[in-house]
Amino acid sequence: MTENSKWWRLHHLPFILFLITMIAVVLGGSIRIYDAGESCPDWPQCFGSWGFDISEAEQEAWWAENPDEIDSRGADYRYTVWEIFLEWFHRFVTGIILGPLCIIQCFLAFKRRRETPAVYKATILALVLVIIQGAMGMITVMYDNVPWSVAAHLTLAMALAISLLWAWVRWMDADDSLPKWMQLNPSNSARILPRLYDLSLSTLAVLVFGAFVSTTSGQNLACNVGSFEAWPLCNGNLLITDPSNLAYGHRIFVVVVGAWLLWNIRGMESGSIRKVMNRGFDFYMLNILLGAAYVFTYDDYERILSLMHLMFATFAFLCIGFATVLARNSVFTTNTAEEE
Repeated sequence: MTENSKWWRLHHLPFILFLITMIAVVLGGSIRIYDAGESCPDWPQCFGSWGFDISEAEQEAWWAENPDEIDSRGADYRYTVWEIFLEWFHRFVTGIILGPLCIIQCFLAFKRRRETPAVYKATILALVLVIIQGAMGMITVMYDNVPWSVAAHLTLAMALAISLLWAWVRWMDADDSLPKWMQLNPSNSARILPRLYDLSLSTLAVLVFGAFVSTTSGQNLACNVGSFEAWPLCNGNLLITDPSNLAYGHRIFVVVVGAWLLWNIRGMESGSIRKVMNRGFDFYMLNILLGAAYVFTYDDYERILSLMHLMFATFAFLCIGFATVLARNSVFTTNTAEEE
C-alpha cells in the first residue's frame, strides 16, 4: 500500500467519528424520552459498578450508602435495567469509542502537521470538544439533568459534529480528494458565508430552545397537549402573554427562524449550497409537522415522536451547518493559496 492510498483512506476517519457522534445523540435523546438521565447517579461508574445490570436490591443498597446522591425521584424509586443500560451505553460510546478514536485521529494528523496544518488544527478542536463534552456529561449527572446542563450538553454535541465535518472536508481537500460538488466558487462562498453563519446559529438556537422546553418541568404540557386546542394555538389562544410558557415561545421562535430560512434560501444561486440548504429546510418543515403530531398524540406515541422531533431538528441544523462548512472551506482554501 502506498502512502497516498493509505492517506486517501484515512481522510474519511472524521466522517466515521461524525456518524458515531450521531449515534451518541440518538442515545442521548433516548435517555431523555425514557427519563433515564439519572439512572446512573454517579460518574464514571454506575451505582458503583462498571456494568449496567443493577438489581433493585443493589440500587437500594447503594442509595443507603450514598444518601447525598439521591436524585429528584427519591430514594424509593428503582430504575429498570433498560433505563440503566441506555445511560451506560451512551457513556460507553462516547468514552470508550469516540474519545479514544478522536485521540488517534489527532495523532495521525499530527504526523502530517507540516504538510496539512489546517487538518491538524481541526482534529485538535474535535479532541478538545470531546474532552469538554465528557466534562459536561459529568456535570449533567452531578446536577441531576437540570435543563441548562442538558442544553449545554446538546450544544457541545452539535459543535463536535460540525468540527468533525470540518476536519473531514479539510482532510479530503488536503488529499485532493474533495468531490466536485463540494468544490465551490470562492467569490460566491465569501459573499454568502456571513448569511450562512447567521442561519446556522439561528437553527442551533431553535434546537437548544427545544431542549429547554423538553427538560423543563411542565412545559411539555403547557399548551393543553392531546387536544385540538394545543396546536397551532396554545390553550385555544393565538396570543399568550405568560413569559413562563416556554413551549409557546419556542413555537414563535420556530416560525420566525423558518421564515428567515425561507427568505434567505430563495435568494441564493442554484448549486450545491442551495441544494444542501433546501434539504435542511425540508427537515425543518417536516419537524414542524412532527411537533404537531407529538402534541396531538401525546401519551400515545410520545417517545418515538419525541426522538424523531429531536433528530429532525438536528438534521436541519447539520445540513445548514454543513453548507457553512463547505463555503468556509472554499474561502479558506483560497485565502491560504493567496498567502502562499
